[in-house]
Amino acid sequence: MSNKAQDVALYISNHFHYVWESLGFFDLQRLLYLAQGWHLATGKGPLFSDSIGAHRTAPLVIAVKGVVPLQEMLPHPELTPEAEAFLDSFCTTYGIADARAVKEQVDRSDGAWRLTQAIAGEGATVSHDLMRATFRLMLLDHAETSRRMRETQIAAQVMRAEGSNVVAFRLG
Repeated sequence: MSNKAQDVALYISNHFHYVWESLGFFDLQRLLYLAQGWHLATGKGPLFSDSIGAHRTAPLVIAVKGVVPLQEMLPHPELTPEAEAFLDSFCTTYGIADARAVKEQVDRSDGAWRLTQAIAGEGATVSHDLMRATFRLMLLDHAETSRRMRETQIAAQVMRAEGSNVVAFRLG
């Protein structure tokens, strides 16, 4: 069974209604873009078959253009067990972020949405290959940033340890 973007949107809406203070239309679109990108980066192929367009304000999945996250009226989404497991992990990860942090990650100038918009123009379809590549690069960026942070922390600990090994001699 192939997952539909609308079902993924319902799943995300169900989760983020309880986690974020509010979930707007473009917040949902950004989360769909991130979910699709990270799923592609894992090598498992697309999470949903619907295309994502490079629109001015945010990446836009036309298939869910009319879906408004009304929590009390959401039906249960029809997803594969693999998709549900992935989305559980995705929602847990992004649930600790806020809408501003998600927007910053999506709005990266070197991201697939922005690159498609710059090269092919507004409304062009964001290719899966470009999403896969840019999300893998984001993962490498994160790993490099984490490595540098660890090195800085280790250097600080070494300096503290060296500073505490001072022995005072008293002459006289």
